[in-house]
Amino acid sequence: MTSSAHEMMTSSTGLSEGMLTASTLSFSDIREVTGHEQLCIGFLHLLDNIVLNLPDRMVTKLVDSILKPEALVVFTHHHCSAMRTASTQLLFTFLSHLPESQREAFLRCKCFHLLANQLYQHQASEEIVDCCLVFLFGKTFVSKQYNLLYLSSATPGHLEKLCIVPLMSLTVQCLGEPRLACRTLSTLLDTYKHILPMRQLLLSNGLVEMLCNLLMKLERFTNRADADDYTPVIDTVETFLRKIVTCSLTEPGFLSMNTMLDTITLFSYADRKVINGSQLIKNALCAIFEYAVTYMQNQCMRSSDKTDTRNYLLSMAYCSSVSRNLTAHHTQTADLEHEDVTPRDSDIRDTDDDQVEVMNVEQEEVVTRLRITLRIAVDFVIFREASDPVSPTEVRFASLLVVFLLKSVAATLERWQGMPSMWHGSLWTAREYLRDELSRLLVGLLCPSHPLDLQHVVVSALISEPLCRELLSGIVNNTLFQTVTVASLWMLANEHGGTDEHSRCENAKILLYVLAQTDASLILSESTVDANQTLREWDSLLAQRKAEWLQGKVLSEKRILQNFRSLTEEIMGHAMEVTQAVVASQNLQRKEFFEVTKRMRREKAERDRVWNQLIISLTHERAVWLDELRYPRCWALDETACAERIRLRRSCLGIPDRFMMKEYKCKLEPEKLPPPLAFITGCEETSGFDSMDLLHTLHTNERISFHCKCMNVTVFAETAGELLLGENHIHFVIEDFSSATNIQGYAGTRLNSQHVCTSVDDLVEIHKRRYQLKDNALELFLLDGRTFLFAFNTQKDRKAVHEELARHNLPNLVDTNHLDRVQKQWLDGAINNFEYLTQLNKMAGRSFNDLMQYPVFPFILSQYDGENLDLQDVKVFRDLEKPIAVQDRSKEQHYVARYQYLKEEYDRNRGSQRPLSMVPEPYHYGSHYSNSGIVLHFLVRLPPFTMMHLKFQDNNFDIADRTFHCLQTTWQLSSSQSTTDFKELIPEFFFLPDMLVNEQGFELGVRQNGERVHHVALPPWCRNDPRLFVLIHRQALESDYVTRNLHQWIDLVFGFKQKGKSAISAVNVFHPATYFGVNVEAIQDATQKLALQTMIKTYGQTPQQLFKNPHPQKSVRATFGERVVPVFSANL
Repeated sequence: MTSSAHEMMTSSTGLSEGMLTASTLSFSDIREVTGHEQLCIGFLHLLDNIVLNLPDRMVTKLVDSILKPEALVVFTHHHCSAMRTASTQLLFTFLSHLPESQREAFLRCKCFHLLANQLYQHQASEEIVDCCLVFLFGKTFVSKQYNLLYLSSATPGHLEKLCIVPLMSLTVQCLGEPRLACRTLSTLLDTYKHILPMRQLLLSNGLVEMLCNLLMKLERFTNRADADDYTPVIDTVETFLRKIVTCSLTEPGFLSMNTMLDTITLFSYADRKVINGSQLIKNALCAIFEYAVTYMQNQCMRSSDKTDTRNYLLSMAYCSSVSRNLTAHHTQTADLEHEDVTPRDSDIRDTDDDQVEVMNVEQEEVVTRLRITLRIAVDFVIFREASDPVSPTEVRFASLLVVFLLKSVAATLERWQGMPSMWHGSLWTAREYLRDELSRLLVGLLCPSHPLDLQHVVVSALISEPLCRELLSGIVNNTLFQTVTVASLWMLANEHGGTDEHSRCENAKILLYVLAQTDASLILSESTVDANQTLREWDSLLAQRKAEWLQGKVLSEKRILQNFRSLTEEIMGHAMEVTQAVVASQNLQRKEFFEVTKRMRREKAERDRVWNQLIISLTHERAVWLDELRYPRCWALDETACAERIRLRRSCLGIPDRFMMKEYKCKLEPEKLPPPLAFITGCEETSGFDSMDLLHTLHTNERISFHCKCMNVTVFAETAGELLLGENHIHFVIEDFSSATNIQGYAGTRLNSQHVCTSVDDLVEIHKRRYQLKDNALELFLLDGRTFLFAFNTQKDRKAVHEELARHNLPNLVDTNHLDRVQKQWLDGAINNFEYLTQLNKMAGRSFNDLMQYPVFPFILSQYDGENLDLQDVKVFRDLEKPIAVQDRSKEQHYVARYQYLKEEYDRNRGSQRPLSMVPEPYHYGSHYSNSGIVLHFLVRLPPFTMMHLKFQDNNFDIADRTFHCLQTTWQLSSSQSTTDFKELIPEFFFLPDMLVNEQGFELGVRQNGERVHHVALPPWCRNDPRLFVLIHRQALESDYVTRNLHQWIDLVFGFKQKGKSAISAVNVFHPATYFGVNVEAIQDATQKLALQTMIKTYGQTPQQLFKNPHPQKSVRATFGERVVPVFSANL
């Protein structure tokens, strides 16, 4: 509801230190009401009518059990004006029917102040203002006459009268509609005038602060095209200030005088804090001083007879006339016998119009109030900022103050006829003080640091005063003032300017002459007076006095700003209590609602799951309700496969038909139709099944013991989310469901679901992994063959998850991280070559979930032509001792020369200023034998890798000549013909013939020779049969030659020849961005950093080094010549 005490008081006072700059009105209410808001508004109106017609005892029960008034206070903070009005109206209706005890509880919580704070956050409307007026007075007001008629007898109750607090906060927010602002402010003014008990309530709750804040906001509207519309508002504010001043001066006692002093202090503080000042605030300060001085004179003269009153009114009108002439810069004649300035009758009438209330104070208190008022008025004039431009209002007030002090001091010099009035007696009592203030004012304004307009005010006023000589003699009695006055007049008399300035210079010379007549010692010549030095000394003294004055002002301002501290702290405390109570109630209701919703969704998800299983069992290809039109006709690799990943299942590809051959496009027709019996669950969109899984995951009642942010890495996507470890299950919930990527199967079955929910009992293996060359990942292997690779933000998070899993009782967990044991099994013949390579890949961090770390297998054969393949002939095998790129020995020198050149370049830059990060370490090969591009190149015909290939190639298949189309071509490019292609094989070449057949009919393009790319061209010796090829290829892997030499390839990929000097000798060094240990964060340049990150994601990653020494050779029990090795022929 509120965040600080300062904000809380902003609502009721309309002013805070942070708001003293011109704030901006919010017009967010100017918008269309939504359907939901209309429903809420209608409900609030309905509830209002119900409460209005309910008996009070039932309203009490309603408040006790269902709806608290404090909650309605919270509801009023809404962006919709109609919602705020309806909530406020319902609140007031509740309050009207509450018993006294509950009303008192409402007041103890300061809820009207809380309501004011809520309403202050938004623009006010006429409806909500009328709502407050009706609750406050029982009626709304249309005309001023009606206001006065009703307000004269209005007696708001103890509860109702506090509604004035939110009404004041609404006044400041009415400036968007000047007519409404003027009407609301006028109602507050009439209330202040005619309902005496409301005066102190208004003042104690920030009336003056509200008026000050209102003027500061009005400053923004003075330069607008519709500025004239706000003139009545400004006039009403000034009238309000006049009434506050007159009321504070009417009542006896010092506390009443404090109201005016606090008002002046607060407005001065606002003027000082606003950037570049506020002209309206300055004008208001001038008006306050003028009201105070003229009102005290008017009231004091009521004790004199009519003749004295007439003379006094003539004197006051004379002051007004002279000040108007001075403000208009009218020059007087240089003669002391000046023209007649007898006031007009209109001046007398205007002065007498303010005589409304009579001062009930003694003469001694009148003198005290006069002295205080004149002191702060003179300080306000002489201590103004010299750099601020002077406004006509300030000139008028300064002239009025000068003339008033001149006339007042002159009145003490005249002889009174008859009994003196209270005013005359007050002037006589304060004559010394008046003379001192006049001296301070004249000397202060004559100082050249003030604008010339203010200096000429003094000169013109003195010239116009008949008793000028006698008045100046009073100033001469003070040596300091005498010296400064002479110096200032001397500087003014020696100005050079136009006709107007010449006339003023003459006036100054006349005053110098008058001063000389009062004291012969003041007859000074231009050569003897050091005016500049005197004025500099005076400026220094004036600055010191101004600093003292400012220090006193700061103390007074702090006292004013601390007046509401206790109230503010109390309101803030109640605000926190109300907010906590309402939030707790809302949370309880939300919790109950969510529990019901969760239970309903969980039940629906479970029903849909059972129905889906039933639908699948009744509609598959061998079931009784098979619908051939809707049944998928494509196949994709299943994620729940055995170790050799040979399981396919029906699937919907979800790709455009432009990627299909014409004769195969019919396979996509079932995807355009909803699944069979989809109307039962209502899940016609396949993404709905993922939604059900998500709901099932989120709505589980299992206690979560650990959670952390991570990324689920699959071959299809890298999905950010959160890993949740429960008592019995592991959950992974993605952050952005819209980014989820699923390859849909038949009737909602998924080939890839990025929402994970699995039992901890299903864990078989847990392996630490690297991800993008960072040691921060973890791979989980399950009983059903699924695996999950999670990459964490830090290695610390990975360690915490691993330790948390270790605390569970995992009955099926198998410890397979024993390299020596696996090696011994292979050497002893317990496992074959394929199984051994599979285990080495797993231990080296290779994973089927990460295309950049996909398991790598060697090229075995070198003969992919000919009708026969003799596995007894060593020539049909590749040289496993050499990397794939240098199978042709003639190519070796090319890579050696490249390494040597890069090494020389690297060594040359070590001694230069060029950063070494810009020059990579030397290498033989610029790419890698295994990366995501190579894997997708081989598996392009096998969904779901087909869709990934399209994404990898910007939603297109690769160029036909570069597409994997022929085994012999692939071997030739990798082993000899290309200097940039160094592919090794993937495990699927040894167990998955489907990857070699374009079974789905993808449109892979036409080569430059006119040949259409379709199935992979196989060697003649396998009779173009992919199954026979895989069988022969697997047998070649297990052949004696490969068994005896496989250790040499292991040394290259997983062993001691992977890096270091042995790798250099073996021509086996790859780009440094493919090795673990690259510190990306150490690079400062953003471009280089991004380039290195891109290399890591695309170049490939070298497996973890498993062996630091040469791998032992496996012996073959039978000699090569004695064993029976098959010979494969195309003619068999």
